Amino acid sequence: MKGIIMEEINSEAFKRLITNAGIACMGIPVKESINYMPYGAKIRDSLYTKAMEQLNNGGYQKVMLSDLVDPDSLKEIDKVSKVSKGYMRVENKNLMIAAGHEVNAYIYIKELLKHGYPYSDFPVKIYNFGPVFRTNKNTKFPFNLGERKSFLECYSVFKTEEEAEKELDFATNWNRMVIRELLHIPSVEVLRPASTNKKISKRTICIDSITPLEETVITGMTYFHNDIFTKSVNLKYKDQVENKNKLAYSIHFGLSENILFSYLLNSCDENNLRLYSFLAPIQVDILNALNDDTYDKDIDNLNNLLKENNIRYFTEKIIRKKINSKIDTNYLQGIPVTILMKKERSDIEIYSISNGVQDLIATTKDINSCLGKIFNIIETLLDKNDKKIREDMELREKESILECDNINELDEIVKNGKIAKVHLKNTDESVHIVESYLTGGEVLGFGLKKEYGHDIVTQEDVDTIAFVSRRS
Repeated sequence: MKGIIMEEINSEAFKRLITNAGIACMGIPVKESINYMPYGAKIRDSLYTKAMEQLNNGGYQKVMLSDLVDPDSLKEIDKVSKVSKGYMRVENKNLMIAAGHEVNAYIYIKELLKHGYPYSDFPVKIYNFGPVFRTNKNTKFPFNLGERKSFLECYSVFKTEEEAEKELDFATNWNRMVIRELLHIPSVEVLRPASTNKKISKRTICIDSITPLEETVITGMTYFHNDIFTKSVNLKYKDQVENKNKLAYSIHFGLSENILFSYLLNSCDENNLRLYSFLAPIQVDILNALNDDTYDKDIDNLNNLLKENNIRYFTEKIIRKKINSKIDTNYLQGIPVTILMKKERSDIEIYSISNGVQDLIATTKDINSCLGKIFNIIETLLDKNDKKIREDMELREKESILECDNINELDEIVKNGKIAKVHLKNTDESVHIVESYLTGGEVLGFGLKKEYGHDIVTQEDVDTIAFVSRRS
């Protein structure tokens, strides 16, 4: 199967696909809502379980933070950056619903340190996984949803700025591992310009996913708060040597709902999902259309072989007239491999179906004699499925980023839904000049590695690059 060219899929087609494939039901009871169906919830859980495993390995511990906040606790933070504008006040109550858990996280950590609760020694490393609500954006589905079910937010505090800087490397690498190394989502990694960086953060690193919707979306983010945020919530520790209280230093990073939708959007073709085998709730669906119970034990032997090798499978008996519709459903849902067994006269025909391609494995009278061959083909097809998705993702990234050295050509690249890679001096003035040439779009940020070339504005020699595009 050939993956669809990025420009050909649109927001409405993707919305229908998400619903028809059993991922999620949108807009019920209100248009900002998202309701995950069982199949979609399993895919979501598989993705975030892998992400959280890496956090656990890095010394982070899962907590469940409150979604409510006292408005008074936001006053000092609002002096630095208007955090509270994204929060929602509950009518007739002196409380607000958090649009993110930054404030609650640091107040929570402050309490841990103050009272000496277990797990409260420095460094404190926690993460919270759960929903938040933000005002829905005026952009394209699925990135316009207000309700976010899958915010994975990570917070850590340290005694020294040097320790926090070191953790910044872990945080950036974690985001990179999930987005780029695990999922291979087409993306660019950037340091936010000072002009668009949040005032509560000394430095912000974002990974923007490339999408076929002619705009990018921030998928992973890492904030180095330094002591800016901890000062606002008065998060201090006692320096035993100097016998005085000092401000802690903090790092905040995480993934939003955008990661799952960015993956599904980039990996699907126009009418069907495509799932990596490690994400698929069902890796192999065995369709038994033999209509003869005498073969049940043979099929159980195949099931046991798959179970022994940790392959997730589902076996179901179907009538012949349902074969095509069931294969189509599996294709729609992105099930990597389907094995079909049916009777033709006195023989059993065994087929494999993967990514829309059907092949005859064997014609036999004895299923047991073919178990090894069936298993080997399943393993091969699972590997091919994953490799094909990875290759398509990498190709889409390559085709979406265009180098540009002429500022007069920049706007056309951005209007065509591409990302322009330019050499640019990292200053607010340079950013403003470039953005003045755009009818839509912005400087997403600056690359993390040095690359030498001529500044697109001044033609001076520089060693910094910037990425320019529309951002959701």
